[in-house]
Amino acid sequence: MADLRSTIFSALTGRSADVSGKADGDLHGMLMAVGGASTKTKSGIDLTRAAKALGVSRRTVERWAVTAKTGAGQRPSAQHSKTLSTKARQAATTKAGRKAAMARSNLRKQVTSRGARVTITGDQGPIIGADYRRRRSTTLDLDPDQAAAMMDAFEEGGEKGFMSWANDFWGEEYVSDWSFSTEPGGIDGIDIEPPGRGSW
Repeated sequence: MADLRSTIFSALTGRSADVSGKADGDLHGMLMAVGGASTKTKSGIDLTRAAKALGVSRRTVERWAVTAKTGAGQRPSAQHSKTLSTKARQAATTKAGRKAAMARSNLRKQVTSRGARVTITGDQGPIIGADYRRRRSTTLDLDPDQAAAMMDAFEEGGEKGFMSWANDFWGEEYVSDWSFSTEPGGIDGIDIEPPGRGSW
């Protein structure tokens, strides 16, 4: 189960990434967080960008990506694992990292020009009335300005900024005093769809 930081980062950047900061985390997910996506490689990772960020050769990163896919082959050394997990975490925990990740994604441009449909799945409900809190999925449509506010909240404040925005927005647009759990395992998934993709 992905941690909240990775779930939010993946949803808002379009990268299936592991930004937990754990050295034994998902190898492919960490490489994706550091390098970003590419349609030119079999792994889907920008190997050149990842190699530059990690201070290793492109071929080394390519071997790690193959290992991530097959489970066999060269894995990063202990020192390289530490560097990789740190760089992956910084992609989500620093403003510069979030800004760079979002700049390399088409999602921000799509939702800030056309709006978005956002679905959050997990433990949620009104703050008052614990009997109504449970695991569920809720969906709201955002106009371009609202979508821009969502992206800005994440870029400025990371996962805390996004969750604060979500609590406020759902509280205004869905049910008063609505809130989402930020406990480990509290959020199962976040899906952000621009118009014309998926179900609308």
